[in-house]
Amino acid sequence: MSAPTANLSRLLTWARHRYADRDALVFERRRWTYAQLDDDVNALAAGLQALGVGRGTRIAVLAMNLPEYLLLGLALAKLGAVMVPLNYRLHEQELEWLLDHARADGLASESAFAQTAAALAGRLPALRLNVALEGDLGPAWPTVAQLIALHADERVADAAVGDGDLQRVLYTSGTTSRPKGARLTHGNVNANMHAQVAELALTKDDRILNFAPLYHVGGLDIPGYTTWWVGATMVLLRRFDAQTILNTIERERITGMAMVATMLTLIRRLPPDQLRDTRSVRWLIFSQVTPALFHETVETFPNARLIEGYGMTETCNGLTYLDMDHMLTKQGSVGTPLHGVDVRVVDEQDRELPAGVAGEIVVRGPKVCDGYLDDPEATARAFRGGWFHTGDVGRFDEDGYLYVLDRLKDMIRSGGENVASSEIEAVVDAVPEVMEAAVIGVPHEQWVEVPVAFVAGADGLDPEAVVAHCRTRLGGFKVPKAVYVLDELPRNPSGKVLKRELRERVAELVPAWAAD
Repeated sequence: MSAPTANLSRLLTWARHRYADRDALVFERRRWTYAQLDDDVNALAAGLQALGVGRGTRIAVLAMNLPEYLLLGLALAKLGAVMVPLNYRLHEQELEWLLDHARADGLASESAFAQTAAALAGRLPALRLNVALEGDLGPAWPTVAQLIALHADERVADAAVGDGDLQRVLYTSGTTSRPKGARLTHGNVNANMHAQVAELALTKDDRILNFAPLYHVGGLDIPGYTTWWVGATMVLLRRFDAQTILNTIERERITGMAMVATMLTLIRRLPPDQLRDTRSVRWLIFSQVTPALFHETVETFPNARLIEGYGMTETCNGLTYLDMDHMLTKQGSVGTPLHGVDVRVVDEQDRELPAGVAGEIVVRGPKVCDGYLDDPEATARAFRGGWFHTGDVGRFDEDGYLYVLDRLKDMIRSGGENVASSEIEAVVDAVPEVMEAAVIGVPHEQWVEVPVAFVAGADGLDPEAVVAHCRTRLGGFKVPKAVYVLDELPRNPSGKVLKRELRERVAELVPAWAAD
């Protein structure tokens, strides 16, 4: 059993003693020194404790990026409680399912989602410990600011938690119709912070721009919490905006950040007179970038190490990063494993394959979570033999650099979100006139991929009605961009739908929305 000294929130005590007067957090016109951040987290923890939050309590969060989101995460960790970040882009019915599955004891939200939060709390009696991150959500929702003011100058001892204790439940879409809750522990987060510091050479002088959503490992873990582990400064933005990003880089002298290909594309589309000085940026993490966009990014960030990375929710994100010496010669590779990470490519019998041969990517290490919440079957399938089976197809080259080639899972990656095609198929199948459905991801200039549905069904099946039905059940980014009606779906002799053929068909259609 690991020693009970793994609490994530301990990073604040360390940083306060060393960097009390340095900027820890910047958000719009507000700034926190490390002393102020530590004071606020302790006061908030005391306030939450007074409400009844304690070890093992699960608090879900429905909000865009706010400083209070980060304060809450550390305060919950201090108490040994568990945070359950929720994707605010999901439909209300999807959020209700997640809250019920997570057995959440409370919900923290903000004014932008006041109506949804109130509706969810009204339908789920278990949500008894509710908090407003900002704004007025009603008398039953004390605000973070109120709790901090009421408990100013109070300090709360860090709960004694070990590496295996749960810090966060983070939901990720899989190959089934329902998301799975990855059980991220304090040990996972600490191992990630060690790996990020070593890989990115982070120091107290770094100024990290964070605009990835905080419900995602991109916001909390690359480098996320690691920023404070070394005494650096996090500059937080509420959401992505290309011009705001460039303005902030110049004003705050940003040294590092992470973004997806869609964001890089939007920055490159800005007119020349809106470009800013980006020479302070020394590293930039991204994924799924085309060779053309890669070379454009070199021009936009001339001093930066451009890091093609590979990771996922179950692994506290980063597994492999491409090093600076090979960012040109190995362009297209996702690099080599981070500290503490083992990566293999295996065949269907889990036998390791030699360089150059494609197979499934499997990983292990202290960054990898121990399974899915209340889903022993999915855990047994994915975490077998001591390795996490990613469902992605890849190969190593002779120099040990990994290339991700394809996906075993039918995952659609749209604008930085992972979407299970089977989840959309289940919603489309619920339309009475639909007999069968298949959803694929098709290339899109801005969003990388978007979902498209192929359906077969009764006479009079209306594609627009299918789309309208999906809008009532799914987040907007999951709604099919188009629905194509076929007499029947193509299948192989065993009856499996041939999505490869569907991709070939949609490529010939050249839909009008392809560049929307």
